[in-house]
Amino acid sequence: MDTSIDRKRIIIMVLLITCLLLVSQLFSKCESQKVQLANIDALNTELTKYELKNGQLVTSVENLVYTKEQLKKSLIMKDKKVKELADKFSNIKSITKIVTNTKFDTIKLVYQDSIPCNFERIDSVLQKWYHIAYKSNQKGVTFTELSIPDSIIVASGEKRKWFWGKRTSVTDITHSNPFVETEQIQHIEVKEAIKWYDSTILKIAIGFIGGILLIK
Repeated sequence: MDTSIDRKRIIIMVLLITCLLLVSQLFSKCESQKVQLANIDALNTELTKYELKNGQLVTSVENLVYTKEQLKKSLIMKDKKVKELADKFSNIKSITKIVTNTKFDTIKLVYQDSIPCNFERIDSVLQKWYHIAYKSNQKGVTFTELSIPDSIIVASGEKRKWFWGKRTSVTDITHSNPFVETEQIQHIEVKEAIKWYDSTILKIAIGFIGGILLIK
């Protein structure tokens, strides 16, 4: 057996594997840089709004894409409520934080029968979770301002009851405003089918066949 040929083949194989690893790292680095640039653009992008055909308003924003380590160090995780919610997942996939303020302009409540005395009272109630300003007289009550602030956190991912337990896909939603309740949730994840040329089995087979050909 010619050992010099075997050595050459081994050297070629090692060099080939090294080149593949370097190319893979290069592509990974380029992809990481693209994601970071996209995140910077997303952070600097303002909310956009548009309407559906029925006039319903839609608010849109570009998504941020983080690795799990980047997520732990991100600004959103400084919020204790967000961190507490995320820690309940064995595998967190997405976190959304929404700040809303529900407002009503001029609501009138007119009495059927006027109070038999003339008066007018203007006042307001400013609480943490609701703001009310009103004017009352013998004819009725007019709410000149009614607003309900709220902050919503939505987390999606996988949970398991114990380390080796079954994974369950779950979405959790919480409101900071104690007067707001979630009555119904329907979350759908779209899972793309794995292409035949991107399957793990095919990659292993190609690697195995390639190794045999190099050795021969």
